[in-house]
Amino acid sequence: MDAIRPLTSTPPVTPAPTVAPVRFVAPADGAGAESRLLEPAVSLDLRPEAGEAKPDEPERRAYVRDAQSQSLVFRVTDPRTGDVVMQIPDEVVLKARIYAKETTSVFTGERVARTV
Repeated sequence: MDAIRPLTSTPPVTPAPTVAPVRFVAPADGAGAESRLLEPAVSLDLRPEAGEAKPDEPERRAYVRDAQSQSLVFRVTDPRTGDVVMQIPDEVVLKARIYAKETTSVFTGERVARTV
């Protein structure tokens, strides 16, 4: 392996090109600076009665036993549509449990002779 040698010459350095600043272009319709003002992105209602608004029905929360995987599942559902908003464990996990139960053999305690 060769020893590390000091660098004899440095590569040439080229200066970065200068960038011209961006110029402001007035709107085509001739409107002044007042037309460029934007509305606030978020508005917050601080009135006391504003905080009292509640949904018609709260979301439904329930523990359900999944029939296929025999697992206990926590579900939050929308009362108006019946859609599942959140589920723990996820549906993918439940399907993985079912698959694992179906593919693994039940250990019966028997010894199996190993053949080569």
